[in-house]
Amino acid sequence: MVGWRAVSHAHTPACPICETESEPAFWAGGYRMYRCRGCGASFVHPVPSDAALQELYASFHLSDDEGGQYEEMENRMIADFPAKVAMVKRGMAGNAGFTDSRKIRLLDVGCGKGYFVKACRDAGIEAEGVDLSSSGVAFAREKLGVPARQGALADLKDDLGEFDVVTFWATIEHLADPVGMLRDIAEVLKPGGRLLLDTGVGDDWLDRLLPGRVQWFDPPQHLFVFSVEGMRRALAAAGFADVHIDSSYDRSALRRGMRLARNGAAAMMLRFGSTVSRLRSGTYEFRRYPIGNLMSVSAHKAARRVSAEPARVEKAAARSPLEVVVRGGMGVPAVR
Repeated sequence: MVGWRAVSHAHTPACPICETESEPAFWAGGYRMYRCRGCGASFVHPVPSDAALQELYASFHLSDDEGGQYEEMENRMIADFPAKVAMVKRGMAGNAGFTDSRKIRLLDVGCGKGYFVKACRDAGIEAEGVDLSSSGVAFAREKLGVPARQGALADLKDDLGEFDVVTFWATIEHLADPVGMLRDIAEVLKPGGRLLLDTGVGDDWLDRLLPGRVQWFDPPQHLFVFSVEGMRRALAAAGFADVHIDSSYDRSALRRGMRLARNGAAAMMLRFGSTVSRLRSGTYEFRRYPIGNLMSVSAHKAARRVSAEPARVEKAAARSPLEVVVRGGMGVPAVR
């Protein structure tokens, strides 16, 4: 693991979200991270190659015994699904034409094994999933009996039709072109349709106490750590409006209060320890701590699409499969 070092100012790339000038932030492991001066989002530059990401995620969905990372994360997400199903229903309640939740048509992007799709269908929502992982989609279809399609959203969107809701859980931070993926999602939403997503928060009080050390700074898995402003700009660029962001989300008020108290106390102690450790000479191991705030985002597809800048259109056309597809429902870029 590479020690904590300042990144050289010799080259500062433009922010991939808002194209504003960035500033060097730090090394996270062996990866250089920059922070946008405009929106406050952090990002990895240069982005790892497709081959490197393919190697990284080749074992991600293996069992814990085989060295995978999916099972523990999957269990944590499944525990959140009842609250997220309720969020879908609340979001559509009162919308014109939705007197019955069974009329809601929902697409779960990066559905993985289909557990959230099943939770939605059990609640009377007409849900289906899309995922590049053949094993995940096979599990969803054969074990859970829910509709799921295997393939890239960019390739499937013309055949999927339009949806009232798209869910996009814990995924956007893994993508090299998050705005491009948001545009793909907008294309499968009905006008006024709702997008629900979540991701870790950067550039907040916790990140300022422990800059670059909260759990979301985890390259090469996490290529972006979104600030609230960065998320707003990304959604606006993709044609979304009426954006609502809860920057300290948890599935219950009790859990939210306990997590805020725990994070605050831990951050103060860790900040003190980090300050003392920096008094020593030489380099030392980069540490990332298992604390962080989560943002929950709701947005509507704007009635009229926001026009894209030529540079963004060109960038979207050149995206690789790693940039446009997700799998696993766990925030993992899919690979072909």
